[in-house]
Amino acid sequence: MLVAQAPAPPAEFPSAASLVSALAQALSRSDRAAVADMVRYPPVVTVGGIGISIRSRADLLKLYDGVFTTELRCLVDDSAAKGTGAIRVDGGGVSFGDGRIRARDVGGTFKITTINVPPVTGVAVPPPAPPRRVSFQRGKAQYSGRLYGDGADSYILSARRGDVVQARIEQFPGRSAAIRVVEKKTGKALGPPGASAPRLWNGTIQEPGEYHIDVVRLAPYCMPSFTYLLTITIK
Repeated sequence: MLVAQAPAPPAEFPSAASLVSALAQALSRSDRAAVADMVRYPPVVTVGGIGISIRSRADLLKLYDGVFTTELRCLVDDSAAKGTGAIRVDGGGVSFGDGRIRARDVGGTFKITTINVPPVTGVAVPPPAPPRRVSFQRGKAQYSGRLYGDGADSYILSARRGDVVQARIEQFPGRSAAIRVVEKKTGKALGPPGASAPRLWNGTIQEPGEYHIDVVRLAPYCMPSFTYLLTITIK
């Protein structure tokens, strides 16, 4: 007989700094449940100077995208990077995110009590593009793309056993992106071992089938978008 496990209790944050750090990490993971657990209900939420009624955790989850916007996430990331220097103590509580988020100690753990959503600046991250199927001309295929936020572009390659494949990314700054090759059937990532931000992948296909060639953005979420050039050759 299977016994359902009770959900884990919400995490506790004994300091404002621990709350800010955990909020930044949860936003980066798109962990909506964890973010919702950091709020004291009902919070005071305003968008464009207009109050938004959020009475419960369920309400916040429904309105999540309109509250935890790209602009708000960038302010939280900035506060987390600056540490305690970005946290202001005032009126029995604390504020961070350029003063747009307020929190207070509630029974020994800090909870968010007020959110003033910043104006839209036009930096919102577009939805991810669907995977593109690779088609070759004389053994070479080239694609250009633009990476935003913490996104990734995926290209689907159909390969035969013994095919020698090379995938290279270039024309972007520093270690802002990396290349990753994944066998679709098993989900196994195929090297290169030990490389933290590889721009080049070489390999001989051992199992015929489909492979995902992913171009993964490594730059901080709030840094500007950038373009890249992907070249795939097969022999």
